[in-house]
Amino acid sequence: MAITMECALNEIANAESLEELQPIINCIGLELGFSCSSYVDARKIPFSGEAAPYHVTTVDGSFIHAYIEGDFLGHDPVAIRATTSNAPFAWTDCPEYAAALSKRRGVKNRLLRLANMVRDFGYEQGYVIPCHAVDGYGRLASAFTSFYWDGHGDDLLKPGAIPPWLKLAAAYYHERTLALRQDAATPQAIPALTDRERECLVWACRGKTRGETADILNIGERTVEFHLGNAMKKLGVYNKFHAIAMAIHMGLVTP
Repeated sequence: MAITMECALNEIANAESLEELQPIINCIGLELGFSCSSYVDARKIPFSGEAAPYHVTTVDGSFIHAYIEGDFLGHDPVAIRATTSNAPFAWTDCPEYAAALSKRRGVKNRLLRLANMVRDFGYEQGYVIPCHAVDGYGRLASAFTSFYWDGHGDDLLKPGAIPPWLKLAAAYYHERTLALRQDAATPQAIPALTDRERECLVWACRGKTRGETADILNIGERTVEFHLGNAMKKLGVYNKFHAIAMAIHMGLVTP
C-alpha cells in the first residue's frame, strides 16, 4: 500500500529522539521511488576549510566523502538555491547545474566536476525541498532535504510524480529536528543588548554611517561608537560587520 500523508506525519510526530526521527524522511522517500536522501542544515553554507554543517544522509558514504573533500557545498547551485527559495525544485531546475550535466567530461571547473561525480554514482536527477522555520530562540533556521533519483531523469518531472504533501512532511520533519536538536544541546547564552546598542546595530545594518546614526538618534558620534563597541564585546566579535551578522543570527535585531 502506498504511503499516505497521514501516515508520514504520524511517523514524524511520534519520534521522541533524533535517532528515531532521522530515518523517517528517507523511508518516505523510498516509498515514493527515491533511492536515498540528505537533510542538510543550511543556516550556514561552508566554504573552503570550514566544517560541514549538521546533516543526515543515506547517500553512499564515498559520495559524501568526495563531496565534502571537494568543497562542493559552498559552490553547489542546488544548495545555494535551497537557501533562497520556498518552492521545491528539481536539480535540473538550476540552470547552472543543468548546463554542467550537458558538458563533456574532463573539464576542471568545480561545478562540472560535481556533475561528473553525480553521474558516476548513477544519479541523473533529484528533488529538493527547502525548509524555513524559527528555532527555539526565535531565529530563522533553514535547511533542505534532497531526494536522489536514480531512474530516468524525465520520469521525476512528470505530472503527479511527486505528491504535494511531501513538502508538508519535509517541513514538519525540519521543525521536529530543530526541536529535538535544541533539547539535546546545551542552551546558548544570548547576550542582553541595551536599547541604544540595538538601535546602533540596526542603523548600521541598514547602511548608515556612525555620523548618520548619530543624527538619527540625536546623540554624538562618539556615543554611537561607544554603543557599537559595547555590542561587539557582548557578542564576542571584533568588527561592526561581524556584530551585525551575529545580532541578526541570534534574533537580537531585525534588518
